[in-house]
Amino acid sequence: MTGFGRRIRRAAVAAAALTLVCAVALASLSYPFMTVTTDTVRLRQTASTNGVVLTEVPGGDAVEVLGETGNYYKVKYDTHTGYIQKQFIDTDPNVITTNAPSAGEKQQEQETVSGYPYNTVTLESVNLRERQSVRSTLLKKIPAGAEITVHSSGSTWSEITYNGRTGYAMNDYLSLKKVVKVKETPTPTPVPTLSPEEDAGGYVILQKGDSGNEVKALQLALIEMGYLNGTADGNFGAATENAVIQFQNRNGYPTTGIVDANLQAFIYSGTPKNALGQEKKVNTLSPAAGASIKLGNVGEEVGRVQARLLELGYYKGSVTNTYDAATKNAVSAFQKKNGLKADGIVGAETKKALFESGAKGPNDTPTPEPIPTATPQPTYTLPENTVKKGSEGWEAKEVQRRLYDLGYLKVKPDGKFGDQSVRALKAFQSDNGLKADGVAGVATCEALFDPNALKVGTTATPVPAVVTPTPVVNVITAAPSSSTTWQTIRPGDGGDDVAQLQEALIELGYLTGKADGNYGSKTTAAVKAFQKANGLTVDGVAGADTQKVLFGGSAKRNGSTATPTPAPSQEKATTLRKGSKGTEVVNLQKKLISLGYLTGSADGVYGTNTYDAVMAFQKANKLSADGVAGSQTQAVLSSSSAVPNSSSGKAAPSTTPAPKTPSKPSAALVQYANWYTTVKAICKRFPYATVYDIGTGISWQVHIFSLGAHADYEPLTAADTAKMLKVFGGNTWNPKAVWVVFGDGSVYLGSTHSKPHGVQHRTDNNFAGHSCLHFPRTQEQVTAIGTYATSHQECIDKAWAQTQKMK
Repeated sequence: MTGFGRRIRRAAVAAAALTLVCAVALASLSYPFMTVTTDTVRLRQTASTNGVVLTEVPGGDAVEVLGETGNYYKVKYDTHTGYIQKQFIDTDPNVITTNAPSAGEKQQEQETVSGYPYNTVTLESVNLRERQSVRSTLLKKIPAGAEITVHSSGSTWSEITYNGRTGYAMNDYLSLKKVVKVKETPTPTPVPTLSPEEDAGGYVILQKGDSGNEVKALQLALIEMGYLNGTADGNFGAATENAVIQFQNRNGYPTTGIVDANLQAFIYSGTPKNALGQEKKVNTLSPAAGASIKLGNVGEEVGRVQARLLELGYYKGSVTNTYDAATKNAVSAFQKKNGLKADGIVGAETKKALFESGAKGPNDTPTPEPIPTATPQPTYTLPENTVKKGSEGWEAKEVQRRLYDLGYLKVKPDGKFGDQSVRALKAFQSDNGLKADGVAGVATCEALFDPNALKVGTTATPVPAVVTPTPVVNVITAAPSSSTTWQTIRPGDGGDDVAQLQEALIELGYLTGKADGNYGSKTTAAVKAFQKANGLTVDGVAGADTQKVLFGGSAKRNGSTATPTPAPSQEKATTLRKGSKGTEVVNLQKKLISLGYLTGSADGVYGTNTYDAVMAFQKANKLSADGVAGSQTQAVLSSSSAVPNSSSGKAAPSTTPAPKTPSKPSAALVQYANWYTTVKAICKRFPYATVYDIGTGISWQVHIFSLGAHADYEPLTAADTAKMLKVFGGNTWNPKAVWVVFGDGSVYLGSTHSKPHGVQHRTDNNFAGHSCLHFPRTQEQVTAIGTYATSHQECIDKAWAQTQKMK
């Protein structure tokens, strides 16, 4: 061997020895340990370059290393826990501040999942093979740190998918997770019975800068659970935001610092984990309207009840804002004296009676319990409008009174037509040969308020009634032998199905006025006109064929009353500041980059670099330099006269460059999954999503805020609303299939509409309400919900066949 060759070999041996020393040093580390970052780096939610960015960690900041996954360390920084690439973590023994135990003491907890499939990464470069053999055909070489999906694992091999290719890889090269089987729970009822506390739609979204009773209740709950110190002042500041982030992290929610409706329902009605990791119900009273006050509850509303009981003479203690045994006894005494059920719970009826001017004190003559008579007196007023679930007021109470007097309703009428009232009405309809839909339309009301209506458990006699009954026309036609479950709707019918039919006819220009749920002469004429225009049998009856066309998305509009596509409104600027996240921040950063004030990519996180860039822009453009991007700063930034950063050498662009629209996801990534068993949990984890129209490729950003039989969402901005309306051609109930992309990169097939309705949280997105996202459900679940759910399911199934062809 030549001298040169020996020198090369000695150098190689020395390098190998150095590598071995470093490897031994790293192997001796035991988690957790404290160290610092070597450079500014992003902390991601998952161990992947595609993972959601939680925050940006400046170089040299202290972090706690909890473990490792492939090329990433699992790290805790500030209130966030996520993953950082190993190259940005300093593992020099002189820098690490925690004494490292020996290698034998190192214990790294394996991450667990509830079942297959799950996502993970490769530890090293590995071969993807056709079968479980090293001699099998090589399908693909997978690099180290690549994201994969594991479908099953054996002792040596795992079935995995990488970039659309499925095969087998050896376990030694994969970061596998422990599969812990959990007890299966039955599919939830499609339309669950919700208390006011559980009804997520009744909450408003809370975030930094908000104030009021809802914030105060949230703070009380956070204090009770140990996440917040001090007192509840009703102002959502930095301390409250940090407490929320800690709560979200502990309970497996995205650490956004924003408290949406679902999170509040979980706090007040679920069993959240407190700061010690214990699952406990909170005593803090929910701020939701109609929430019942029970033993153990705390809050200002409890104090209001105590003060009223003290005023009436039932309560002798002081106002403590805590519903203790003495308060419960006082409530029970009040209920008994005022003819209410003495259960010691302050529900809607008790609360109403308690604060009425005629409330009886302990020394007043008690109100006797109503004595049911053999034949109730017909002193009712026939409702003018359809009464259904959610109806409130005198009409709902009249229907409840009649059901109560006939023995179908077991609770006293309160004017709020909820689940118990619906069940009672369905029982009455079933006993009287009516369509049991729980909706008091024309036919149902005529039978219900007939003076000779029979009580529950009795049978009809041959004696004719005084009022000639209206022939029963609410007959459900027999379902065809196929899986189709469209129910025929005829003139004279009433209820939600009729209202949905009318909404569609109104949107297509065949019907004017409002959808009242009554199938009258105008609705019949509109159906006939629709049938004629769409080549259907013209009979005025909405059968399966008519409804399939009407709700199928391809129905022809009435040319004489077609509604033009509304022009998108000008978007109102949202004030952005340090800590803000989202598409508005991305657009802001892109403008700053184009003018030379910011370098790197637009990641949507308003961190220190963005703050400094805004400050520099404000100074150069003679604005108030506070680092906050308000309406004036954004207006100047978007103008053609914006002054560029002189040190960058860039000239001011003539127009602000438009942000790029995200590319359309691959059809190969789209999944068809059940709403209740799969997608609902994804929505809970990733409430901010992107909706793609399959046909045009147009996408819009949404925030999902409530989860029931489907997902309720709002477009994030006015620009997002404009894109949605462009896809639909305006506001319409007609379903359209879409692909929905969530924060973890998963894509699911669903359908939506563009009709704003119901609760509204965002007032600057030009969408006066919210819309709905439907995902696949079983035929039984769809049937239980109703006709409109069927139209969405058929839309989804049709789109799935199209998606399969696109792969």
